[in-house]
Amino acid sequence: MLLWAGLAVRALLLIVGQWQDAHSQVKYTDIDYEVYTDAAASMARGGSPYDRSTYRYTPLLAAALVPNVTLHKAWGKLLFCGADLLAAWLFRVLLRRRGAAPRLQAAGVALWLFSPLTAAISTRGNGEALVTCMLLGLLLGLDSGRLVAAALLFGLAVHWRLYPIIFALPLLRHFALLRLRRQQAAAAAPGSPRPCPRPPSGLLGAAAGSLLSPEGLAFAALSGLVFLCLGVAWYCLYGWQFLHETYLYHASRTDPRHNFSPYFYPAYLASSGAPGSGAWDVGCLAQLVLQAAVGWRCAADLPFCFLLQTVVLVAFNKASRGRGQGLEVCTAQYFVWYLSFLPLVLPDLAAAPNKLLAAGAAWGAAMAHWLLWAYLLEFQGLRVHLGVWAASLAFFGAHVWLICELLAAWRHKEAAGTAKRKRT
Repeated sequence: MLLWAGLAVRALLLIVGQWQDAHSQVKYTDIDYEVYTDAAASMARGGSPYDRSTYRYTPLLAAALVPNVTLHKAWGKLLFCGADLLAAWLFRVLLRRRGAAPRLQAAGVALWLFSPLTAAISTRGNGEALVTCMLLGLLLGLDSGRLVAAALLFGLAVHWRLYPIIFALPLLRHFALLRLRRQQAAAAAPGSPRPCPRPPSGLLGAAAGSLLSPEGLAFAALSGLVFLCLGVAWYCLYGWQFLHETYLYHASRTDPRHNFSPYFYPAYLASSGAPGSGAWDVGCLAQLVLQAAVGWRCAADLPFCFLLQTVVLVAFNKASRGRGQGLEVCTAQYFVWYLSFLPLVLPDLAAAPNKLLAAGAAWGAAMAHWLLWAYLLEFQGLRVHLGVWAASLAFFGAHVWLICELLAAWRHKEAAGTAKRKRT
């Protein structure tokens, strides 16, 4: 029933969007969808998708949207909406495997299907749901013991969008923890002649034993091979242009326009040549430290870990040293990445302290506050760059509070699990 309702909502949005595109100056369809379609048209003619300026995605996306020019322009939107519905089905399966009650399973599916972000993103022509399906398929493959399929999906996801590479550390750590638990269970079994496994000697050996395992190394090798083979194949076809537009450009991107990132204003000053505007270089270090800490500490629960890492990734954007030195922006599209994992941890969050609700409400209020200032800048033409920046800093503060409360919820879950194991 929920899937049918989700399909109906998307069908209605597609119809309304079609009407708006035809009759309004403010278009419903995302400009990126036009870029995808132009790149697909270039591929259909035997050319390169990168002949279309600003196309900075894998050629697989353009290839998947070739029917936009050979069949109907709405093909891509239908594909993305189909991925939305597939993701909802995967949420249901994973929540059931995680032991969630039927009510919470339905709540998780509804959260994905009826969120304004997910419904609008897909019907406007953005393919984030495709990556969500790859990552959910990865989690389902790991949970069902299909490691080859999981590795293939992880390699494809990193090739497609690159940001899932942050999940490599917790994945390796997760395999190592599973192996350690199997060894301990075997040693503790009644009548087992094998002694309890001894940890590797030395600090380096202990660290390697806590991270590396035969399964993890095989998973890394296979997913890395998928990523490498896809990259080599597209490089042979499109050369340096593929590498630059798909990957390297994003490492040197800077955007002085207003966005949620607290680093937008230094980039804006840098674009105007203002002195002292290149002093913001702490974000990259904070990003690395936090990603490593969360990935290591929370790897036992991959959905929760992936959610925390994604929130950290979006909140702690890389700083800029000035023009062309790299700034990762923060836009509303990235918040869909949160929803790629939030339904899976909804049962755990429901049992968490109420402060998490307050943090979530503060996050939403901070976003609305930012949107007000952005409206004054973008549509009213007022010079309120400092106001937008202050709102971005407030939004960053709300992000930090949300991260702290998510960590508190994870610790609450871990403590409850430990207490339950002791009772049994």
